[in-house]
Amino acid sequence: MCFTVSIYAGTHVIETDVGAVFDDAEAYTPYYHVNGFVHPELPIIANERPDAIQMMSWGLVPRWTKNAAAADEIRTKTLNARAETLFEKPSFRDAAVKRRALLPVNGFVEWRHDGAIKQPYLVRSRDGHLLTLGCVWEEWTCRGTGEVRRTFSIITTEANALLSWVHNAKQRMPVIIPTSARAAWLADADRHDVMTLMRPLHDGHIEAAPLDRAVSRIKVNTDHPELLTPTGPALDEAPDA
Repeated sequence: MCFTVSIYAGTHVIETDVGAVFDDAEAYTPYYHVNGFVHPELPIIANERPDAIQMMSWGLVPRWTKNAAAADEIRTKTLNARAETLFEKPSFRDAAVKRRALLPVNGFVEWRHDGAIKQPYLVRSRDGHLLTLGCVWEEWTCRGTGEVRRTFSIITTEANALLSWVHNAKQRMPVIIPTSARAAWLADADRHDVMTLMRPLHDGHIEAAPLDRAVSRIKVNTDHPELLTPTGPALDEAPDA
């Protein structure tokens, strides 16, 4: 699963990395650590306008959602979408075909379970560039108020060797779309092509750095860079590999 991300790069850095421009740079809030359950507004590159970076709320609200109360309830269950069932689940299957997106991040946090101890790790690119996570997105309009919400889910897949060791309880990881495949992810594609792009990232492209366990106690949006200071060397392969 993927419920916490870090996206604190400057707007120019993000624009340069993904080749798109913010619609409204002032709407962007950098987060050193943010939990999906507070439904933050994060920068998204959607297939409808791949040259633009838009702000969308984390937690997809399907178009068929009846009202605001139902929308608030379902978005807590749609922070992630499993690649294996993306084309079958009612919440995601239409978006899987028509509305794919990328979320640029500096990294994300996952936990290794060692008995009663949960050790957090920051997963990031080895070369210092941003990671782009594969997402699906939706636009929902409340019938009663006319409120429009643009929302997204991060797609997850089975873990590669490193993330299988880090995220040993679930052995999942977000779909990471490499730079060379970003255009293909945002282009019109059939189910087979989309499934091909949702495979686990090859080992060697990312690393995992241990963090202070205090990061596990953060339940709201934060802006504390010290939370991401590694407490030990970063790993680029599973220790027992």
